[in-house]
Amino acid sequence: AIFGTVALVLLMVIAVIPFGTASAIFLHEYARPDSIWTRAVRFAVSNLAGVPSIVFGLFGLGFFIQFLGVGMDRALGLDVQWGQPCILWAALTLALLNLPVVVVTTEEALAAVPRHYREASLALGATRWQTIWRVVLPQALPGILTGGILAVARGAGEVAPILFTGA
Repeated sequence: AIFGTVALVLLMVIAVIPFGTASAIFLHEYARPDSIWTRAVRFAVSNLAGVPSIVFGLFGLGFFIQFLGVGMDRALGLDVQWGQPCILWAALTLALLNLPVVVVTTEEALAAVPRHYREASLALGATRWQTIWRVVLPQALPGILTGGILAVARGAGEVAPILFTGA
């Protein structure tokens, strides 16, 4: 049980931290705040934070195993290989469960970086991506790591309802 929890949480971290951080960077730095799509994504992320873990487990069972796994088996012409419970599907389900935590905390960390840091970097000739990579992200790193730690803690606590997807 301990090995399964550690393995599941490690795979979940590998999936959720890069995707959640990239999503938050896009939402905060690139997306127009008045866009209907940006508001819809933020609304969806906020709503996903309140969904119980058993619902995510059922979603993982239905989507990752029954739809994606069985579809991969049919497309590759295999007998049941991907269409059965495995730790990969469980980790991806757990990553979806923790995605709102990472996105919200990373977006708050990015919002805490003063605007004049961005303006100074852009005034010195840096591109938008260079400004984000070299100025904003180092300043927001403590908040991003806090979101990662919260995701690990929540992921380790929610392993039991997700295990029927992966075991």
